[in-house]
Amino acid sequence: MHPKPKILISRCFFEPVRYDGGITSDPFVEKLKKYIEPITFCPEVALGLGIPRSRILITKIKDTERLIQPETGRDLTEDMIKVCKSALTEFKEIDGFLLKAKSPSCGVKSTKLYQNERVIGKTSGFFARLTERNFPYLPLEDEGRLKDLKIRDHFLTRIFAFAELRELLQDPSPSKLVRFHTRYKYLLMSYDQSALKKLGQVVASSNHSFQEKLLLYKEYFYKAFQRKTNVRRHINTLQHIFGYLSKGLSFKEREHFFELLEKFQKGLVELTTLLELLKSWAVRFEKDYFLFQSYLEPYPKELLLAI
Repeated sequence: MHPKPKILISRCFFEPVRYDGGITSDPFVEKLKKYIEPITFCPEVALGLGIPRSRILITKIKDTERLIQPETGRDLTEDMIKVCKSALTEFKEIDGFLLKAKSPSCGVKSTKLYQNERVIGKTSGFFARLTERNFPYLPLEDEGRLKDLKIRDHFLTRIFAFAELRELLQDPSPSKLVRFHTRYKYLLMSYDQSALKKLGQVVASSNHSFQEKLLLYKEYFYKAFQRKTNVRRHINTLQHIFGYLSKGLSFKEREHFFELLEKFQKGLVELTTLLELLKSWAVRFEKDYFLFQSYLEPYPKELLLAI
């Protein structure tokens, strides 16, 4: 059972608070809602701009990006920064951020940048950029970017892993830390093998107090998931698991595994095909150590199948 990640999410996914008085609807976000603990926020409403409201644009003036409301001529930059900074100090124990694409406050590298009333490129909204600065190790995406399945997989893997770590840190013990690290062995291996080694050293260390261990473990765990995984690292991880399970396999079963591995490398089969095969062998040989691994299902399968 996966714990529910605490996600700060744009309020317009839940309420009609957009500049035009509308609500934002996205099929994947709708599916995600029941799996998370949402904390909703709208910087523009917090700024007191009202619903509906005159649109605001990010405009390049000289060498700086300013938040301008063309209809009134107001420069809202400093007020928006103040509101966003204040809000970010209030959010505690967050596992990630899911914001509104293209918004001048919330877009993640997807907001239009204007100069002299014409679009000259893309940038991030003011709340999104301050969030990235204040929470550099937490996942930050907008719903537009999550249409990319690799970005979506990376986002989901991180928010559910971080939620489970947060749950551990609320009631920690040395045995629970060992159990957690054991459960995440292969998922960490698929992302960053050197981070896996470093985290193992933290768990085994006798040079730190338990509280120091927890702080170090949290820091390294967040950093381990910063970059997306790739096929090469997955293959390395799958081969490690295969080595753990292979003793009781027939020649044809081993041959079948390596044929599938080659197809996975070429993009002809999905990772889940190989994981299900390995899982079936783990069930047959009663290898509970592997069945316990988060790598098998880092987030609810229903989200993997979501449109």
